[in-house]
Amino acid sequence: MGQVSDITVYQKLTEIADELDALSAEGATLVGEAALSTAARTVRGMATAVYQHIMSDHEAAPKN
Repeated sequence: MGQVSDITVYQKLTEIADELDALSAEGATLVGEAALSTAARTVRGMATAVYQHIMSDHEAAPKN
């Protein structure tokens, strides 16, 4: 298995969060909708953390 870049991780987590949000909108019950919404927020939070890490690495990179 090859390595996965941080930007790919960010993109995939964002994609998953979007899918969970879409499923949440179609939830048959309030419990299912709440579970999917909570999962989407959690995954989106992980994506945000990865994005902030990417940006901090980019800002810390030496400029020529």
